[in-house]
Amino acid sequence: TMSACLGACCGACAASACRGCFARGRTRERRDGAKDGDVERGDDDSGAPRDVGDASWRRKYAGAFVALAFATWALRDGRGASSRLGKAFGWACRDALAARSCAHETAVRVGLGNSLFFAFMLVVTFMVKESDRTSARVRFNEGFWLVKGVIWLGLLVAAFAVTLNDYSGLVNVDRFFAAVFLLIQLIVLLGWVYDLNDKLMSGMDEGGNRSLALLLTSSAATYAFAFTLVGFLYKLWAPSSECHRNIALITCMLIVCVIFSVISLHARVNGGLFTSGAMTFYCMYVLASALASEPNNYACTPASKDGDLSSILSVIGFVFALFALGVTAHSASSKSAFAGEGAEGSEDPTSTFNVTFFHFVFFTASSYCAMTFTEWTNGRSAAGWESAWAKVAAAYASAALYTWALLAPFVLRNREFR
Repeated sequence: TMSACLGACCGACAASACRGCFARGRTRERRDGAKDGDVERGDDDSGAPRDVGDASWRRKYAGAFVALAFATWALRDGRGASSRLGKAFGWACRDALAARSCAHETAVRVGLGNSLFFAFMLVVTFMVKESDRTSARVRFNEGFWLVKGVIWLGLLVAAFAVTLNDYSGLVNVDRFFAAVFLLIQLIVLLGWVYDLNDKLMSGMDEGGNRSLALLLTSSAATYAFAFTLVGFLYKLWAPSSECHRNIALITCMLIVCVIFSVISLHARVNGGLFTSGAMTFYCMYVLASALASEPNNYACTPASKDGDLSSILSVIGFVFALFALGVTAHSASSKSAFAGEGAEGSEDPTSTFNVTFFHFVFFTASSYCAMTFTEWTNGRSAAGWESAWAKVAAAYASAALYTWALLAPFVLRNREFR
């Protein structure tokens, strides 16, 4: 089925990313051994030097995406802006019997237009090598911005104009891909945290007291934030012993975080307290977002719950997403965890997979932004179990993925992880 294929694709992405994280040591050694000013050779016919790590096209995609995200925010919250859009395109939200607002429909339709564009680019660049400068698909991916701008705008207009007979079905599809993006976001942020941890550890090896102090302070801060959040979760969503479900969710996540924190202290694992602290905070944040999505009529939902907490969590999630997209735009197409950089036998500094993955990230991010702006609701209620369980699954999958990254050196003994 389609879901199985998408799940397999996401699993392949995760496996590639973990392999890239484990290979960072070898990659760093190669980078350190390179001389300043060296230029990688391109594979064009002239053999002229070319910087295969040029990120200008990635910044343009990311910049346009972020601009549309803020435009969506403005349309959603602007005075009557979404209603005027609904009137112009004849949306169902204008019907007095409609169960959704035009602000909700605006966010969902913009997400649909963005998804269609990045799905189109994903197909165009499927399995293409960024280093293949003679490929028309590579040239289209990195240029022809006016043409792609017209296509993108046309797809947005089409998303505004199309009649949505199964609006709830579209929202559920957005929820699925938004949950996928949460896992991708984890992979991106984890790769960044690993890089930062490596730099601090390298500074310690060189006798830098400042690096040691920064590493210890950062580790303590991440755990302090994480356990403070745990306290709030118990206070707000587990006020009594009768809240068995919430108590179990929070406690089990806390136990998993303690387990992978203890594992990270072992000398053979590829991690440390800083990476584990960051992962503990991230997993607790996703779980907090899940609990905030529980229905208002659920007995263990905070009695004084209003939109403020959900809005704060949404803003935090939006910031996380923008940062993850920024890291992706900076690194996902040439030298990154996604390319499986440093894998043995790999001579090409680019990958046949990473350009496709770049557009897949933004495809799922389109659904995530739609869900962030609608607070994961279907337009009929303030929250729901579908959204809550999607985020719970993402939180526990994130913890499981990181735990596997730590345990892989023990399980796969015939492979070398540095």
